[in-house]
Amino acid sequence: MSKVRALDFSIMREEISKENVLAMSECIAFMETRYLVVYMGTRMQRICTDLLVDILHKDETDHVFSDGYDLVQEGAVFLCEHYGKHISDVIGYTKKGKKITVQIAAIKKMMKLIGRKSRDSYRNISLEALTPTSEPTIEIQEETEQDYTVADNIVEHLNLADEMKTALECRMSGLSYPEIGRILARAQSTVFGYFVKMRQRYAEYMGY
Repeated sequence: MSKVRALDFSIMREEISKENVLAMSECIAFMETRYLVVYMGTRMQRICTDLLVDILHKDETDHVFSDGYDLVQEGAVFLCEHYGKHISDVIGYTKKGKKITVQIAAIKKMMKLIGRKSRDSYRNISLEALTPTSEPTIEIQEETEQDYTVADNIVEHLNLADEMKTALECRMSGLSYPEIGRILARAQSTVFGYFVKMRQRYAEYMGY
């Protein structure tokens, strides 16, 4: 068995190159999935845990990668387009003039993939099985109740506006940014901005 290597977040300060692009994407994917656990509950916690196992054991010849590692590959493909830059470099602006860094753009790519996976998972449930006595949420109700209690307490301290709360509830239900935008009658960039603000407030609250 090969030696297990831990995540090295210091690599995030380096220039993006072919030598570190995969490791950078691993760090970004892990930080983002860990952040989303509090909002998306048990399913995201499982993805985050599986992803960390993949990262730590990727050099083992008999290791079988989880679906979560697709996020790393998605991010790495995007980062390959930005060799020589830093993840904090600005590569664009939203319609309201807010900066979009390489890291934020990479996260958006990963979130689109998470949205697709969530929708695919939902579509794969047989409609015949969705009877009043056999809805899939019943089996995990007890498991997720505590998770949402913790989440509600944190959300209360974030002092979110009503639209931001609605966006968060939609995101926890697995909706994508465009879908949330249609519900709120807001542009996708506006919805993304909501989550950037929530991420910043969450980081401040948790002392990151």
